[in-house]
Amino acid sequence: MSVPSPTMADDADCVLYIKHIVCSRGMRVVRQELESLGLRVREVRLGAATVAGPASQLDWALIRTTLATAGFALLESPAHALVNQVKQAVGALLRRADIVRHRDFIPTLAQEIGLNSRRLHASFARLDGQESLLTYITRQRLSYAQELLVTSRLDIGRIARQLGYGSLAHFSGQFRRFARCSPSAYRQRTGVANQLPAAPNDASQRVIDIKPG
Repeated sequence: MSVPSPTMADDADCVLYIKHIVCSRGMRVVRQELESLGLRVREVRLGAATVAGPASQLDWALIRTTLATAGFALLESPAHALVNQVKQAVGALLRRADIVRHRDFIPTLAQEIGLNSRRLHASFARLDGQESLLTYITRQRLSYAQELLVTSRLDIGRIARQLGYGSLAHFSGQFRRFARCSPSAYRQRTGVANQLPAAPNDASQRVIDIKPG
């Protein structure tokens, strides 16, 4: 296995690109694991950790083994790390309590990642085969719609709004092309939601009403 290509944050720091950091708990675990190796951890964020010291002085084999034992993995290069970071951020944005509308999604994603939208599009397409960033986001959004249709009692219009759609027709049209059936037919076919208790009235289920667009 090749050694990951580190990025120098400044003359004394090194950025490690790490797969499977998907939440704040993961960030804490990564920090603890790196500190257990005697490293001074400057920062841990989705997809990466910054440690004090130049890359040439790090014990890459030990770092890789320690992270793997904890369920994480060093990535092969900063470029692949960026794609992994984008994918994690897309999932997090789709599940945010406050709705991110379609037209705001990529600008919000770019802000989360720390790149401008043009570079984000180009980097993702170059490293993730023929799939564009927009296609990936749409596919993830509709996969999450399937999840909500199966695991919640939210009505279809509310699911559409929660996923940032400005109109039910737009959502239904995209869902039909993706799942080869309507949202209501998909829910009826799975039949799981009818067995579930009513959804709790908490922050994870709150949606903001929007006018059809």
